[in-house]
Amino acid sequence: MAISPLSLPISLISYLAIFRPISASTAPIAATWSDSTFGPDGPWPAVEVTLGEDQTIALFPGREYQTFLLTTDYCNQNRTACYANQAGLYNDAQSQVDATGSTGYIQYQSGPNYMSGVDVLGQLTNSWVDNMKFGGATIPNVSLSLIKESYMAYPNGQWYPLSVGCLGIGAPGTVNQSFSNSFGPLINASVIPGYLWAHNTTASNSFGMHIGSVNPKMPGSFYFGGYDQNRIVGDILSYQDDYTKGITLKDISIKVIDGSSPWEFDSLGGLLSSGNSSITSGGLQVSVDGCSPYLSLPKSTCDAIAKNLPVTYNEDLGLYYWNTGDVKYSHIINSASVLEFTFIGDSNTKNVSISVPFRHLNLTLTAPLVEQPTQYFPCYTGHSKAYTLGRAFLQDAFVGADWGTKSWWLAQAPGPNIPSANVVELATGGSVKASTNDWKESWSGSWTPLTPEEASSSSNVSAPSTTTAAANIETATASSTGLSSGAKAGIGAGVGVAGAGAIAALGFFFFMRRRKAAAADEAPPNAAAHSTPEQGYYAPVKNPTSPGMTDASTISGQPSALMSNQQYSQYPQPYPQPYPVQYPQQQYMQPYGQQYSTELPAVGNTPTELPGSTTYDPHMLDSTQVSHASPQTSYVSPHSPHSPNPGADPAQSTGQPGHT
Repeated sequence: MAISPLSLPISLISYLAIFRPISASTAPIAATWSDSTFGPDGPWPAVEVTLGEDQTIALFPGREYQTFLLTTDYCNQNRTACYANQAGLYNDAQSQVDATGSTGYIQYQSGPNYMSGVDVLGQLTNSWVDNMKFGGATIPNVSLSLIKESYMAYPNGQWYPLSVGCLGIGAPGTVNQSFSNSFGPLINASVIPGYLWAHNTTASNSFGMHIGSVNPKMPGSFYFGGYDQNRIVGDILSYQDDYTKGITLKDISIKVIDGSSPWEFDSLGGLLSSGNSSITSGGLQVSVDGCSPYLSLPKSTCDAIAKNLPVTYNEDLGLYYWNTGDVKYSHIINSASVLEFTFIGDSNTKNVSISVPFRHLNLTLTAPLVEQPTQYFPCYTGHSKAYTLGRAFLQDAFVGADWGTKSWWLAQAPGPNIPSANVVELATGGSVKASTNDWKESWSGSWTPLTPEEASSSSNVSAPSTTTAAANIETATASSTGLSSGAKAGIGAGVGVAGAGAIAALGFFFFMRRRKAAAADEAPPNAAAHSTPEQGYYAPVKNPTSPGMTDASTISGQPSALMSNQQYSQYPQPYPQPYPVQYPQQQYMQPYGQQYSTELPAVGNTPTELPGSTTYDPHMLDSTQVSHASPQTSYVSPHSPHSPNPGADPAQSTGQPGHT
């Protein structure tokens, strides 16, 4: 007797809905790193992606959810000197001509403030979708936010133009990003690691990142679906949920690792709370953010650190300039000494420290922030949404996440003597493991352990020779991206006999449902790429101004079939939840006809977004603002050569009060 799929036990259907076998052909996807470096406050390494047909753009990795892009229109607002040209600008008009990019009928507009450690003010962004080539993979309909007129705001009241956008690297429990609209079905846009996992390209919805540094040179490492084990040294901190959420920083210390001390001490702690009674022994909540450049900390903390350094505070920028004429400058920045950050993980049982050598805290300010290149110490005291450890910290820290289980990790990264890559594929529910490498040895040849005579000398100490370090870097750069034997064995086990029965039942279940849908209109794009039919995936349509498209304003009633789920009426959307909604559970394999991923329940007809590291200001197409409880921070429009036009509203993003 034939068995109808509708007669399958609910428990089995539920099991099938979340079961996703790991394919033996999955592999981590490595980022392509740009040969150039970027930013007026680094410089910093960046990864390269290709959008649309052939638009290659460099981005700093680190944003949750959407990728933020500077557009060609941005340079129209900054004609005198457009610093964003170096990294590349996204031409949305060209993407429409190429029929790859569009608004996708997404009405939502996010705030411009995509950094947590520095204010970015100006106009709301425009949501967009386009195809993205990342490493060796192509991801269609990637969720994008286009920046056309936003600026970094500093304590002196001046706004400075941006130079590089930020790559979206996933989000907790999220496969794709869903947007509500005024005509019914949710519109889904791809979140990169979620798409790669859902289409069996990678074994998990995850990433592993160590951005490296420019001086001394350390190549960056970034993988979706895996990580380089040799980028993890020592103990690993484990956390849950959002990787940009606040974590507990217990203390900051200055510490000499090797040789004589350029100070009158070998170790000095208590700098985090020094001079600030509001910071208790419980520590301070800080965020980790690859989009932000600085160590954005309370001024009392920055001052306590700076008291032991030859630096001068610059009130205009809220940063500290190195006094390069002071002999202590060369002693400190070339010595084997570090700024040590002590954290406590979610387990609340053991402190773990991450050290940032002073060699990495001797960064360079350039135009438009200053007229002449200026060495600076990156402790930032200006206004920001949260105390933040940005790229200055991430030069020496590994960050990774399994978005599917809402888990993420933070650990010490090695110095320039990086061994050949040992790439490990991360399965869903797995965890990262540290290498057995010696961190101190990884810095050998890249810093100078001071002799007692050098430490007390009135002469400068030269930077160490980079010959040895350069040889090791070449080895690391040319290393294989093959998987470790343990990883291969683990992946093979995922397709073992234990899953054979479930796979067969799954295939039969969807075969029967496909027969019922045989007469339906053409399936949405990329439906065949995943083992689950994605009838619930509402792919964004191409822009109405593209060839062959109809102006949206002329459409009456239900949009075209491309935007509609043929079984939408059978599976109505859940009752709207109040804004903001909580992080949803990651969706795996939904029964046919259901939403593939419903991370974002519709809130009436108001376009909304999943809550991330930023509180956004949704607007309807008619510019009606959605009311919510988040306070708005008011700014007086600055009057300076770097300020945007007076018409730009500076109060479009939210933030915490200024640091004290």
